Amino acid sequence: MTEPNNVARISADYSAPPDLNAYDILLCNISGGKDSQAMLDVVVEAAKDAGIGDRVVTVFCDLGDDDEWPGTKQLAAEHAAHYCVRHEIVFRQVSDGAGAIRQQGLTEHIESRQQQKWPDKARRFCTSDMKRAPVHKLMTRLVAEKRAQGVVGRRVRILNIMGMRAEESIDRAAMAPYRNDARASNKTKREVDEWLPLLDWKVEQVWARLAKARTRIHPIYAVLPRLSCRFCVLAGRRHLVTAARLDPAGARRRAGLEAAMGHQFRPDVSMAQILAEAEAINRVDGPLAVDGLEIPK
Repeated sequence: MTEPNNVARISADYSAPPDLNAYDILLCNISGGKDSQAMLDVVVEAAKDAGIGDRVVTVFCDLGDDDEWPGTKQLAAEHAAHYCVRHEIVFRQVSDGAGAIRQQGLTEHIESRQQQKWPDKARRFCTSDMKRAPVHKLMTRLVAEKRAQGVVGRRVRILNIMGMRAEESIDRAAMAPYRNDARASNKTKREVDEWLPLLDWKVEQVWARLAKARTRIHPIYAVLPRLSCRFCVLAGRRHLVTAARLDPAGARRRAGLEAAMGHQFRPDVSMAQILAEAEAINRVDGPLAVDGLEIPK
């Protein structure tokens, strides 16, 4: 039996792929990177085939100009526009001290925390504070819109969709492809499920999908395997060195912050060491540059 507003009832069986018709909102978390780019292509195709393309909403979590690679925010918006779907940009908000609200970037947030420590695998406040919390606020706003549009008598149903792949890490390999998200749900207003449609994909499948989709790829892939924040604490050491070669000023800022905080960037390596390695390579090979990537000095 179909419930009000032409939304099917959600099945309690999470062992099968989700029925997209069961959701009021298909919320695609996009980063401008290859995996979320392929995920969006998959979701839009499936939603349009089901006649519910208008339920797709994309969201980009902006970490700030000092932490995103240049052009990332704009590329994510371009990807959403390619499919003619609604696009939202969210970010961490703090008081400006004068009664208004302003954006706070990731590095500033790390510096301003009472416990001045870098995030790590066990304490990923970079994800919880900069991504999860702002997305939950967006969910609240989207639910209010649905209420105003007449979705009443039940919780608004959101399918929160991300592009994680098991191939990327042991932790991601342990993720469920489809599950209820109790943390994002509440008892009266919204019911949120999480779907990872690319979880079992190999990287070759991602690139093949993007070749077919013909959407633009971020230039950082010329030298790095992932489009993450510029200096991700979970990145490989050689990738951090590459990032420091591209953005030596950014590496110097973080090395200075590391010294001021008295907390090493990562237990196995300091940002000062990363910077020293990058500068040594640049002295021999010259500065590293990527076509289409302009990094402010």
